[in-house]
Amino acid sequence: MKKSFKYIGALTLVLAAATGCNEKNFLKQDNPNQITDATFWKDESSVSAALGATYSPLRSSLYGYWGSFQGIQDINALGDDVFTLPGEEPGTWAVGTFSNDENNGDLSSIFSNIYKCIHRANLLLSKIGDVNMPDDKKKLYMAEAKFLRGLSYYLLASNWGGVPLRTTPLETTEGYATPCSTKEQVWQQVVADLTDAQTGLPVKRDAKEQGRVTSGAAIAYLGKAYMFMEDYQKAEATFDLLFKSPYAYDLVDNYEDNFTDKNEFNIESVFEWTFAPIGDQYGAWNTETPNSPMYNYLPQFIGPPAGGGWFKYVPSNYLVKEFVKEKRPDGSDTKFDKRMYASLMWKYSKLGETDVTWYDGKTFDQLWNSALSKTVRLYPDVALDTTTNGRFLIKKGTSAWRSVANADNYWGPTPSTANYRVMRFAEIVLLRAEAAAQNGNNGKAITDIGRIRQRAGLKVKTAADLPGKTELMAEIDHQKLLELFFEQNRVYDIRRWNKNATQMSAMLKAHEKQGANVFQAKHYVFPIPDGELKSNPKATQNDLWK
Repeated sequence: MKKSFKYIGALTLVLAAATGCNEKNFLKQDNPNQITDATFWKDESSVSAALGATYSPLRSSLYGYWGSFQGIQDINALGDDVFTLPGEEPGTWAVGTFSNDENNGDLSSIFSNIYKCIHRANLLLSKIGDVNMPDDKKKLYMAEAKFLRGLSYYLLASNWGGVPLRTTPLETTEGYATPCSTKEQVWQQVVADLTDAQTGLPVKRDAKEQGRVTSGAAIAYLGKAYMFMEDYQKAEATFDLLFKSPYAYDLVDNYEDNFTDKNEFNIESVFEWTFAPIGDQYGAWNTETPNSPMYNYLPQFIGPPAGGGWFKYVPSNYLVKEFVKEKRPDGSDTKFDKRMYASLMWKYSKLGETDVTWYDGKTFDQLWNSALSKTVRLYPDVALDTTTNGRFLIKKGTSAWRSVANADNYWGPTPSTANYRVMRFAEIVLLRAEAAAQNGNNGKAITDIGRIRQRAGLKVKTAADLPGKTELMAEIDHQKLLELFFEQNRVYDIRRWNKNATQMSAMLKAHEKQGANVFQAKHYVFPIPDGELKSNPKATQNDLWK
């Protein structure tokens, strides 16, 4: 299975030379030895390479929106489910504590990488018509490129709001000057691209193409776009498509299978990035070469030092409180929600269960003590509660499930190759429940919530427990917090559900979110990076940041 990753891995990054590091650099390339349109766009192999390079800026192991060093760290830091440890990356700290501005290097890099993906998608779409290959193949590649462009604009709209819309490759430096469209116009572009992609992409991929997107992924993000647009009727109808033939998505029995390498591309996976032992494990960061590392480096950033990690986050007091407030029925094989055991590590005996070990037989005390010098940094600004329910570390995203010493260290002998699940069917189930609740379809919402609760080992709630929209939304909020913890989701939910700064600030303070005391309306979005404003004379800063 892992060999299929070469499609969007090392072998395809050769196009980086043709598409350039960014849009402006591409316009300035005049070296006669460089790959050119005339020498590159020959046949399907060139289109395949171009498409692989289009995936690259988003899934880069360390940079980009799904990069462990920047995107995953920064987006997760915005939620109320983790505490970010002070004294680590300044860029992440600024984002997570609402002290970022238009000069934040992390956000500028993410913004640039998203536009790099858009530029490469535009280039492919403009050149494929003249390539010698069957029309049906062209349509498939075009649908895939439109998905990636639509996904890119989805990320821009949900993070920055109104941004420059570019749907053709840049031919001149003057063409780079593009005014910012409204947020609504960007969302319409997302809908257009994902609608086209939905009809052109296959329902399934064969083994050698796993990792490439499907129509299910396009439908999933189209439905999410409608949720952001508050068009709940279209959102519910769109999500409905994924619950019936030809789709066969379902929840895997074991929740933790979504975060290890034991059951990849399973029935719950709608979209996932593939990682594999390809390229130079010790290679330079943020490069696109045929030998770029294709390992999963996320464990390095989360895990405690005793497991080989750099340890940059701990679960928030609020998350722990929400996990332990509901016990499983008497006679269950665990005391608490099954997801808690896959998401967190703690001293089980503190909560009345038998202690376990992780990594190469390390006790929780050993893991905690290795991280103690960093956790003390949280005080006095954040009162990390280590007494009410005990002490907790993050397990999800680490390699703690592996019986290997130093498992979280990507410089170690066995770095992770576990795939990163970007979109799971569980999220779709909860999104449809939310849309149904908004539309007054309470029965459907209760059924969907019950499906999630049942897998978690919790008692299924009835209409008597969830009689109206208020109760349904509270339960959906609770389930999304626990189900999707540390999966780059939480910040978008709390933004959608807390529609004004006063309401959001009060909620963040109640949940002890770092930086809650300085939260303002402008923090619903990121500012347009200063580099974009300087290089694009027609771009203007978001009104909230002026």
